[in-house]
Amino acid sequence: MYRYDVEYLFRFYTYGIEKHFHQHVFEDFQQETLCDHEAGQLYGLEKFWAFLKYSREKPNINSKLEEILKNYRNLEGFRVDGASFPQQFFPTKSNYSN
Repeated sequence: MYRYDVEYLFRFYTYGIEKHFHQHVFEDFQQETLCDHEAGQLYGLEKFWAFLKYSREKPNINSKLEEILKNYRNLEGFRVDGASFPQQFFPTKSNYSN
């Protein structure tokens, strides 16, 4: 349940401040993004990256976050390598022929 709540918070930040930008909320967004990233997660960083990419706002960014974001040029950079899912989770023609 914890990750769901954190991910919901990041969605709130992304969509909420896109509609009505408030500097103090943006500061919280940056801090939570850094904490999430330091915990080994990419979700918050991806949402922060997307906000910066698609927002009309061009706020000042924390230098530590700016340095981390240099490693991500597009959304594909946030995909986790080596994720192992059973084959049945990936639809193929053979899965539908039965």
